[in-house]
Amino acid sequence: MRTFTVAGLILVVLASLTACPSAQRGSLEEGLDAWSEGDYPEALRLFEPLAEKGNAEAQFHLGMMYEEGKGKPQNHAEAASWYSRSAQQDHAKAQNHLGILYVRGMGVVQDPEQARKWFQMAADQGYAEARYNLGLIYYLGEGVPQDDVEAVRWIRMAAEQGLPRAQVSMGMAYLSGRGVEQESVLAYMWFDLGAAQGDFQGMAARENLSQIMTPEQIEEAQRLARQWEAEHAQ
Repeated sequence: MRTFTVAGLILVVLASLTACPSAQRGSLEEGLDAWSEGDYPEALRLFEPLAEKGNAEAQFHLGMMYEEGKGKPQNHAEAASWYSRSAQQDHAKAQNHLGILYVRGMGVVQDPEQARKWFQMAADQGYAEARYNLGLIYYLGEGVPQDDVEAVRWIRMAAEQGLPRAQVSMGMAYLSGRGVEQESVLAYMWFDLGAAQGDFQGMAARENLSQIMTPEQIEEAQRLARQWEAEHAQ
């Protein structure tokens, strides 16, 4: 009888250990659904216990709830705390958000070097937003030596991943000759790509640039934009 009881207890423990990750995934998915539907109280109810148990995705979303005041009173210090926990588990979006808080000094002491550190970690994972932000701080020389070429290198990576504002920034780089050789055709191409995704700055920049370009130049830029889209079609 004792042997049966111990064996039964072992089976129960093993079953619970096996079930935990699946249960967490289910709760997380339900939380993400609630978040996307704008049901923040329900999202909070599901995210909080997962975040406390160390789930990086739940920690990131809990950070966003504090940062944006959704389901929780806005509190940037709490947002930074949850982003930090998630970021330390290599969650790229949390690393990027934490970097932004360090840039702005919101919830943390403003620290450009810390911002660069977190942007770099997320950028190294291929996260386009972080690559773009890393490029911007190289342009500004905040937390890093000012370097237009390095700025363009990171912004180009984000642009090649299809991030609209990075594409518009590449257009600005080619228009001004910052970090690249000045080239209006390539500037128009990048503006066109950003504008095609609804970026209003890209639309305005494309329109303004078209006023000083020849029809042949515009046609070539549009051809290059179509070629880029074909090469990057999913």
